[in-house]
Amino acid sequence: MRFIHAADIHLDSPLHGLSAYLDAPAEMLRNSTRDAFTALVSTAIDENADFVVIAGDLYDGTWCDHNAGIFFL
Repeated sequence: MRFIHAADIHLDSPLHGLSAYLDAPAEMLRNSTRDAFTALVSTAIDENADFVVIAGDLYDGTWCDHNAGIFFL
């Protein structure tokens, strides 16, 4: 049996502390959780995983909108 474990994905985290760094690649970092989740799903498919365990926080606090949930689906 093959499985993948992931934790604390925090899809669409607002990364509030990022504004303290003027030269930070903000857009790249804000998209990094979606990029990581996409890679997780692709790896699960490519490796023919039997199941994926997502422990910890899939989302980060309360939603401002439903885009994170729609992306997850």
